[in-house]
Amino acid sequence: MQMLTLSHSRQIRPPIYSLKQTKLRKRRVVRYAILYFSLFFLFIILIVGPIIASKFIDTSGLKLPMNLVQPNNWNNNDTSASNTGTAVAGGAAAATSVGASGNGAGSRMMFSF
Repeated sequence: MQMLTLSHSRQIRPPIYSLKQTKLRKRRVVRYAILYFSLFFLFIILIVGPIIASKFIDTSGLKLPMNLVQPNNWNNNDTSASNTGTAVAGGAAAATSVGASGNGAGSRMMFSF
């Protein structure tokens, strides 16, 4: 059995840094870690903060210009099952009766000359 090893000049090893380079690298890692975690916590606060604060702040007496607050707990469902648009005036019935008249081929044609 043959062992596959690299010669001493070709071995893979980490680079050797001077003391000054090592200090600078450690300082850079610490700075970026502080920056990363501070921004991470800032984003967490921006997402979770309003959710928690909404439980403690009463906005019913808040007066904002131009009524910018979304109404809450209103029974205002305007997506009803009643007919809207041209169907109210009988337009849907008129459209189906025009399309139904004829031999059937005309209603399937896109253009008639």
